[in-house]
Amino acid sequence: MKYVYPAIFYKAIEGGYVIDFPDVSGAVTQADTLYEALEYAEEVLADILVSYEDFKAGKYHKDPYGNEIKVMNNRIVEPTPIEKVVAEPNEYSTGAFVTLIKADTDAYRKILAELDKKRKAEKTGAA
Repeated sequence: MKYVYPAIFYKAIEGGYVIDFPDVSGAVTQADTLYEALEYAEEVLADILVSYEDFKAGKYHKDPYGNEIKVMNNRIVEPTPIEKVVAEPNEYSTGAFVTLIKADTDAYRKILAELDKKRKAEKTGAA
């Protein structure tokens, strides 16, 4: 599935960015540069939405490290229109802005499968 959600980017006082998705519980990340922040935002959004899809299907989800997790009581909701999302600095930031972030859970599942295959090959080769 393909999704687009608004994200709030907070410019952290100590430097870098903290990214929060108001419509997606648990989707928060941080990065040193704006470029990394955009990459990490897309990755965390895809990872959380994959876990939400798996939860809806009654399955466990493996995180990027191969750990099985089950997300409880979370569901995919319609994104808030970007013009309704307010970005105000908080006590930990000097500024904030909103932008849209895309996530392709089908593509992200392929990445997770490749990581899992690589881990298994490394285990087999190390034994």
